[in-house]
Amino acid sequence: MSATDRDAELVYAITHRGTPPDPPEWWRGAVFYEVYTHSFRDTMGNGLGDIPGVTEKLDYIRDLGVDGLWLTPFYPSPQQDNGYDVSDFCGVHPPFGTVEDVQTLIDRAHALDLKIMFDFVFGHTSDEHPWFAESSASRDNDKADWYVWADPAPDGGPPNNWISSFGGRAWRWVPARAQYCYRPFLDCQPALNLRNQQVMAEMVGNMRFWLDMGLDGFRLDAIQCLSHDRDLRSNPPARASENPSVGGGPNNPFKQQIHLFDRDVPEAIPLLHQIRRVANDYDPPRVLIGELADVDSSRLAPKYTVDTDRLHAVYDFDLINRADTLRDWTQMLALRSSYLTPGSSLNVFTNHDSPRAVSNLMPKACAAGRDRDAAKLLLFLQCTLMGGAIIFQGEELGLTQPDIPEDEIKDPWAKALWPDFQGRDGVRCPLPWVRGEKNCGFSTSDSPWHRVPEEHHDRSVDQQERDPDSVLAFTRRVLRWRRSLPMLRTAAEHILADTPLKVIAFQREKAGQALVCAANFGLEAAKITLPRSSLTPQFSHGDFTLDADHLTLGPLAVIALS
Repeated sequence: MSATDRDAELVYAITHRGTPPDPPEWWRGAVFYEVYTHSFRDTMGNGLGDIPGVTEKLDYIRDLGVDGLWLTPFYPSPQQDNGYDVSDFCGVHPPFGTVEDVQTLIDRAHALDLKIMFDFVFGHTSDEHPWFAESSASRDNDKADWYVWADPAPDGGPPNNWISSFGGRAWRWVPARAQYCYRPFLDCQPALNLRNQQVMAEMVGNMRFWLDMGLDGFRLDAIQCLSHDRDLRSNPPARASENPSVGGGPNNPFKQQIHLFDRDVPEAIPLLHQIRRVANDYDPPRVLIGELADVDSSRLAPKYTVDTDRLHAVYDFDLINRADTLRDWTQMLALRSSYLTPGSSLNVFTNHDSPRAVSNLMPKACAAGRDRDAAKLLLFLQCTLMGGAIIFQGEELGLTQPDIPEDEIKDPWAKALWPDFQGRDGVRCPLPWVRGEKNCGFSTSDSPWHRVPEEHHDRSVDQQERDPDSVLAFTRRVLRWRRSLPMLRTAAEHILADTPLKVIAFQREKAGQALVCAANFGLEAAKITLPRSSLTPQFSHGDFTLDADHLTLGPLAVIALS
């Protein structure tokens, strides 16, 4: 597909985006809480978080004021990529519990009026999956075409230049077949051939297994990798102007290509149609939220959510990755608000693959000892920017990014790129529940899979429950306020221009209602001109003064006015 064809596809998506129904579907503009299963709560004493631990803490999740939760993989797995290397899509890894525990979790969540979604890895399996054992054995077995296989190039090397997200060639030689197998992530994660309708039928059946238990939907992992170029063409090199990592940045060759043929290919759209039909078979329809990574996500998001036969919503890494300057954020937000359908995207400031938001996005505030106020500012933005939000566990506590010593690193990505890349272990450390208890109440094990960092002990849930000015108290307050304003789910957004360098300000508008929101990222007061006078504060944190159509925000202060 040419660049012109891709642009035409995006133009179609933008011009056919439509407007949300009124009242909106439950998922549109919803706020979810991401539970990282490994690190949430261990009730079995084996050092890993588990399904019963999530069930035990559902009251805590509900009391935050979120609409639902998303659970990271708990399926049987060799755990070489913390469960994203699945060896059985219809079971539970024994340290996490049982299928019966999952049913109890779903039922309990619904009793608390919480929606619940599971992670689903559609594009690859573990190389220990029985399908791969059969497929890799020969070229003439029943599953020979279930994965992506290719003959070597004339020189005996891989068929093209594709690079794994984790660095290194994305192809592995398998002597039994005398062919290469495509692996877009870790070497142990072979890509499924989803063009094979037998494979699609099996994967759809795996989805139905959980949906039939009452699950409300899925977060689909890495949807940019559902398919690939049929002709296996090599990717062109990236120029420095197209990719800032060229000539600097993380030492990962993946960023030195334009991923034209191994990511976000047109062959993926018919696959999404099939997946959406499964979701629509249920009453009410189940929800599909896709992760967009490794690509220019905000620009591509409309293509994946346009019409009613693709995904319901997407979330991406653009807000996380564009942390260099606030102007980058402002420009991207203005672009996004101009073409995304309200409620079809989710604001994400961190997740299990990214550093803690406050450390990543507001390092100067952290250095000044203002990390708690900075955490509140980010939570306010997540709740007021156009779209929904996914709050990663621990963000409601204002946890900062800890330094993990090299000898404690477990993340295979960090091991591959150390020390240029510190990895994802810091954000994945266990949640601190009770200061003073063993492992801060996460586990009774003498050897938990990760320790709770010392700097997180004083941020524990029990300590913040007692403090009305804590980040946890603020999270509950801002989410309760958000629920009182249904227009925030689907209102259009206009980013205000000519604001001070450290301020983001925008207006949300719907059916004659308007809400002006502003956040001062700076450590000094900032004055902005409001779009109109006589506005009244509806929600605030930090110092501010109003004078006619001028607003002065104190350091790290936020406000919403109408």
